[in-house]
Amino acid sequence: MTTATKRTTWDIYENPNKGAEETTALFEWSRNFDAGKTPATLFLGLIGWEDMEELVQGVALGYMELDYLGDALKEYANNPLGVRDAITELLEAEMSE
Repeated sequence: MTTATKRTTWDIYENPNKGAEETTALFEWSRNFDAGKTPATLFLGLIGWEDMEELVQGVALGYMELDYLGDALKEYANNPLGVRDAITELLEAEMSE
């Protein structure tokens, strides 16, 4: 019997899930921001991820962040379940580190 090894956040950033590359790039770019005020936080609020809608107040975005956000939203529109699975994997990896 083989056991699946959980990937680290850096493994996920370097080899994102197929169909969630743009979303993963958005999350990686968001590491440059203070917690709770990231483009990824805004993305999670826009797609209705749990109770994130309340956290998007005060998130200021520049042109690069809007570009990442737009790409991730298009990706989500094309493959919402795959993107949600990728987000779940990424958030679980972040919490275990």
